[in-house]
Amino acid sequence: MFPQVWQVGLDIQSHCVRALAAQRRRNGWQLRHWWQQELPEPVMREGYLEQSDILITALKQWRARLPRHISLRIALPAQRVLQQILPLPDSRLREPVRHAYITTQGLKQFPLDSQTLVMDYRQAHPNTHQLLLTAARQQELQQWLQYLLQANLQPEVIDITPSALRMMAGFAGLAADVGLLHRLEYEWLWVTPRTEPFSYGVLPAKEAEGVDQALSLIGATCPALATKGVYYSSVIDEVLPVGTGAIPWSPFTAFSQLYPPLPTLPGAFVLAGGLALRGEDE
Repeated sequence: MFPQVWQVGLDIQSHCVRALAAQRRRNGWQLRHWWQQELPEPVMREGYLEQSDILITALKQWRARLPRHISLRIALPAQRVLQQILPLPDSRLREPVRHAYITTQGLKQFPLDSQTLVMDYRQAHPNTHQLLLTAARQQELQQWLQYLLQANLQPEVIDITPSALRMMAGFAGLAADVGLLHRLEYEWLWVTPRTEPFSYGVLPAKEAEGVDQALSLIGATCPALATKGVYYSSVIDEVLPVGTGAIPWSPFTAFSQLYPPLPTLPGAFVLAGGLALRGEDE
């Protein structure tokens, strides 16, 4: 039996909100719903979500179109989270002592007061003995939850945008040894190949006029993206110049059941798609 609840990924950007809903069926994923709403004024500043009645109104109207029970997932912008690496604890530690140890030691890795942070962790890579720690500011997270609650939305899963991008690439069957580059409104979001430890970065859009220049600048931090090329997605309607080494892709290749009409810019839904298809947190 597969769950009947829609898994819904919600991607909030400065001037647009996108969502995608999916259900797992016997023969694969079924696309149940997609939605996007342009916003007349920005609702984010450098990844920081600001109060906006326009955003809340749009989300309320969208929520009314969904089933009563959904599994909602959201992603915090990459520039609003912190990450550190921590060695795996002794394998003899058992829960809940293991969790308490990781949390205590992990919070010491960040420059901010531990009382102001919320933290999550996962193994950095299957072949390493390291944990990847991700922390967000408690006040900012509560602000996101407060705005969503005003629209009758309660997320079950909170992730980060680079993780959603990487997971969508896996569901779409992209080669694991190639990196990812996603063009947002005001920045370029890059993520390492899935064969490498999880790492990501954000390059302001004003620093690079096109994909070639962006990859050249990103290559100083992540050489794999500059030498091997990337899978490329974008929220902007554009034509890729020939010879950039950027391969366009669509998140909708992950679905076995699709119903037209589909979005004219499939790549704009990679974050919402990655959130919708990801599993539940353990």
